[in-house]
Amino acid sequence: MYTITKGPSKLVAQRRTAWQQVQQQLDGGPAGEGGPRPVQYVERTPNPRLQNFVPIDLDEWWAQQFLARITSCS
Repeated sequence: MYTITKGPSKLVAQRRTAWQQVQQQLDGGPAGEGGPRPVQYVERTPNPRLQNFVPIDLDEWWAQQFLARITSCS
């Protein structure tokens, strides 16, 4: 079983806060400390093979993997 110590936990919290700030700025919120705003890349000609692409929720995927391991052990 994996445990998260204070170091990695703090790093995850910092990354989450930074990403939330980027998302807020992309949604039209104020730029942080007068610095440059993030640039969002948009594909000009989308790849037709990716037309039906659906991103996965990694948290949900990991939860399913965890539950599968638990049920296979019992």
